[in-house]
Amino acid sequence: MHFFKGSLIAVTLSATAVATTFPTYATAAESTSKRFNEIVETAAYKLGIKSFTQQTKQNQTDNEAIFALGALQFLSALEVLQQDLYRYGAGNAAVDRNLRSFLPIFRIPVAPNPSPEAITYEKTREMLERFVSSMEQANQTLETLSDQPVKLPVDLLKISLDADQSGTIEPHENLSNILGSLSSSRVFKVNDKAQSFPVTFDQADAKWLQGYSNLLMSAANFLLAFDYQNTYDLTFHSVFGPSATEYGQLLEEKKKYEDGSGFASFAAPLNFIHSINWQVENPDRLKATHQNLLKVMQLNYETWELVGKETDDDNEWLPNPNQTSPFQSLAVTQETIDAWLKAVSATEQVLNGELLVPSMVFEDGINMKKFFETAPSFDLVLFITGPNSVDYVEDGPVWEGNFLRTITRPMGRNFGSFAAWFN
Repeated sequence: MHFFKGSLIAVTLSATAVATTFPTYATAAESTSKRFNEIVETAAYKLGIKSFTQQTKQNQTDNEAIFALGALQFLSALEVLQQDLYRYGAGNAAVDRNLRSFLPIFRIPVAPNPSPEAITYEKTREMLERFVSSMEQANQTLETLSDQPVKLPVDLLKISLDADQSGTIEPHENLSNILGSLSSSRVFKVNDKAQSFPVTFDQADAKWLQGYSNLLMSAANFLLAFDYQNTYDLTFHSVFGPSATEYGQLLEEKKKYEDGSGFASFAAPLNFIHSINWQVENPDRLKATHQNLLKVMQLNYETWELVGKETDDDNEWLPNPNQTSPFQSLAVTQETIDAWLKAVSATEQVLNGELLVPSMVFEDGINMKKFFETAPSFDLVLFITGPNSVDYVEDGPVWEGNFLRTITRPMGRNFGSFAAWFN
């Protein structure tokens, strides 16, 4: 991989932006693709966003430039999050794998930081707020794409994020390595000998990326809706190291702090679950979570409608049954797509309160729309056992377990992998 100095990238981007007047569509698209790939390979996101922002202002119908700008804003949001995690020493502590599923935002891997800044509960909130704000920019940009076809070729193995802001891209700062370490599924692991992973993103993939921006925002907005100070105090030393919390320091002093072995590997997730007794601090964030998730469902319909109309087979990211899947062990059939869209439809009905979530203790079901719109608090255990969910229980059709098994059967054991891929 070639790494460019910032000044060289600046000259290249500026020169390319003004090189020709009235370029042909092919020439313009090729120029956009070339610049986009130079930016993502060198993690020059601020410079690239500035360049493409100017280009889209000059030509608001340039779909390639709009897609490139939205993708750069999405990747920049991930990079800024990584830089925050690195700044506060998240790479100095091994996040327990049992805790990972509860912390989708904080679990992104980073290298150890020899001189981390002190982290606090308030700073984690600021981190999440920055992330949502950055992702919202990507969402708004991708929203402006027109119906005209768009192509944006990229090599996934060359996308980089400069977490330590050193200006040099290390192997562990490659996006494929980062995503591979997050997934427990072998189907997403990239062969160490692989030299490239070419993908030609198209209009359907732009919808998919917008969907993922909303999915990630929903996770951050959900935490920001509540006061999770107690959860931070009891568990975030497992994310940022012993110095992050008083309890973590106490564990360190008493030599009880372990690296995830033995019973200690269950302590952090148990503490996390038990401490989820949160008061709503910002109701608008809870409503935003609801809207983010509904947007994900809407964009799924739009994505797969576009995928179904495609007739080419050009390094597809999301294939229809007549195209080649990028993952050999995840074949996408029409039955797979239909089953996925049934799951999307059912989830949308749950979010709209048209389909109720089954209760552990009540014959009737839980209206999740009412929860997102009116909840004053959230206690995970008591929500499951009844006292914290009783206000949202009502009569109506309930999403039964047999229904879920029926619609996910075409994907078999790979449902989790398909869900992570499709969003």
